[in-house]
Amino acid sequence: MKPKRTDELTDREKALLRPYVTDVEAKVFSLKNLNPEVIGAALARYSRAPTGFKETVVREFLNPDGTPNDVKGSEMIDRVVNKFGDESVAELAVAPLCIEEISNLMTKIIEDCRIGGSPIEESTRYVLYDQQREGRWRYVCPANIRASGLKEAYVQTMDFIFETYASMVEPMQELFRKRLPAEQFPIEVERNGGTRKAGLKDLEGDNERRAHRIAYNFTIRSAACDVIRCVLPAATQANLGLVGNGRFYSGLISKLLSQDFMEAQDLAEKIRDALNHLIPTFIKRAAKNDYRIKIDRAMRTLCDDLFQGVSIDSSPEVVLLEDRDEDYWVNLLASMIFPYVQHPTGQIRGIVRALPEAKQKEIFAVYTGERQSKRDRPGRALEYGYPVNFDIIAGFAEYRDLQRHRMLTQQRQDMGVLLGYSIPEEIQEIGKGEAAQECFERAESLYGDLIKAGMRAEAQYASLFNHFIRWNMGMNLRELGHFTELRTQKAGHPKYRRVCQTMAKLYLRRHPEMERVLRFVDHNDYDQGITRAEQEARTARKSLASGVFDDMDE
Repeated sequence: MKPKRTDELTDREKALLRPYVTDVEAKVFSLKNLNPEVIGAALARYSRAPTGFKETVVREFLNPDGTPNDVKGSEMIDRVVNKFGDESVAELAVAPLCIEEISNLMTKIIEDCRIGGSPIEESTRYVLYDQQREGRWRYVCPANIRASGLKEAYVQTMDFIFETYASMVEPMQELFRKRLPAEQFPIEVERNGGTRKAGLKDLEGDNERRAHRIAYNFTIRSAACDVIRCVLPAATQANLGLVGNGRFYSGLISKLLSQDFMEAQDLAEKIRDALNHLIPTFIKRAAKNDYRIKIDRAMRTLCDDLFQGVSIDSSPEVVLLEDRDEDYWVNLLASMIFPYVQHPTGQIRGIVRALPEAKQKEIFAVYTGERQSKRDRPGRALEYGYPVNFDIIAGFAEYRDLQRHRMLTQQRQDMGVLLGYSIPEEIQEIGKGEAAQECFERAESLYGDLIKAGMRAEAQYASLFNHFIRWNMGMNLRELGHFTELRTQKAGHPKYRRVCQTMAKLYLRRHPEMERVLRFVDHNDYDQGITRAEQEARTARKSLASGVFDDMDE
C-alpha cells in the first residue's frame, strides 16, 4: 500500500525546503532559488494534487540531496504544455529578458503583444542620441538593406539626420535655460519638520545644491529631448527590458518569426537562444505562423487593389467614431481593412458600404482565412464592438507614448510619409528649421526608394518621429477615464496631452452625464514646454531624504 500523502512535512523535508521557500511553516510564502520550469511544474500540480506546494516540491521535484530536479520539472511542463496543449500552465513560469540595440519600430511590434509581458524601454524623452558608439550613430541597418543597392543612400540619410539631431542638443537646452533660469527653479526641501519650496539662493548645504543641480539639469535636458526627437527615425536604436511568462514569450517569438522584417526574424532566434537558458520547454513550440502570414499577404493584396487610386481624406487629429448596431457588419469589415491602408476609418467604412455583397463577403473570408484548427486565430479586428472608438492621427513619437496601454484594442497603420509631419516652433527659434526640413525631405526620398526596391516593411525605418501615423483605439468607459486622466498629467508630453484632452472633450460632448468618470482629466495648457519642473522639484526632496542621487545630470 502506498503511504498516505500528507501536508505534514518531516524535519528533514523542512530542512531541504528552506533554501527554496521564504518560510517553511507559513501558509503564505514566496519562492527562491528554483528553476522557472520547476516552479511552473510544481504550481501546475495545484490543480490535481490534494497537497500543497511545499509537499509537492520536496517529494516530487527535489533530488535526495536537496538539489532541484530540473529534468523532472521540464519533463512535466513538456507533457502538460506541449503534448496536452494546456497553454495556461505556460503562464506559471516568468523570465526577465533584456533586448538591446533594436529599432524603435521593433519595440512597438514587441509591445503590441498585450497580455503576459511587461516592457520598459529606453525613452527618447530623457535620453540623448548625440554620441556615436564605436564610430556609428545609434540606428539599425538590417542585412537586407546593407546587401541592396540602397545601403549608401540609407547610411548617408541616417548619418545626416543624427548629425542634425546632435547639432540641436546644446542650442535647444540653452533655449530652455533662458525660458527657465536656474535662479527661478525651486525644489522641495525639508524645513522645520515640514516641506517647502526653496530657490537657488535659499538652499542650505552641498546636498541641497546638488539636488537642485541634478533636478534642474534633468528638467532642461528632458524639455530639449521632447522637441529635438522630432527628427529621429524609426530606425533609432533602443534598449528594452521585458518580464514575461512562457505563454507570452512563445507568442512573441512566433509573431516575430512571422514578420516581413529581417530584423524581427533575427531577433526571434536571439530571444529563443536567451530563453532556452531559463524556460526552454515553455517556448519549444514557438514557430512561424503560416496562417497569419498567408492572411497578411492576401489582405495586403486585396486592400491594395481595393484602394488603388483612392486619395486619402483629410481628418481631424482625433475622431470619436459613431458606431450604430445596424452598421456592425460594415464597421467590422472596415476594421479588418484598417491596418493595411493609410485612410481614416470613416472613409474606409464609406467605401466598404458601397461594395457589392459578394465583395464584402470576400473581405471577411480573406481576413479569417482557411482555419485548420482552433490555434488558427483571426486578427484583432474581431475585437471590434467597444462602446468607445477613436481614430487618432499624430506623430510616431506620440504613438510610442500612448501605445503601451493594454486594457483596450489598438490597431495601427504602417508608418509612412503620406500623412504629413510637423516641426516644433522651437526648432525655428534656434535657427535649425531648414536643417530639420531637410531631414524630413531626405527621409521621404529614402522611404520612396525603399518602396520602389520592394522593401515595403523596411521603408518604415525611414519615417521620422514627427511623421504622422494613424491608429485606432477601442475601449470601455472605465479605460477611457484611466487613459485620459493618466495621460493628461502635467509631466506628459504636450502633444499627447492634447490628444488625450481632445478624446475627453469629444466624449463628454456626446455624453455629458459621464463627467464624473473623467473628472481628473487635466485640461490646462502649460506654456514654455517645460512640463517636468514640478515633478523634478519633488524628486529633489526625495533624493535629499534618501541620500541617493542620480548623478547623470550633474
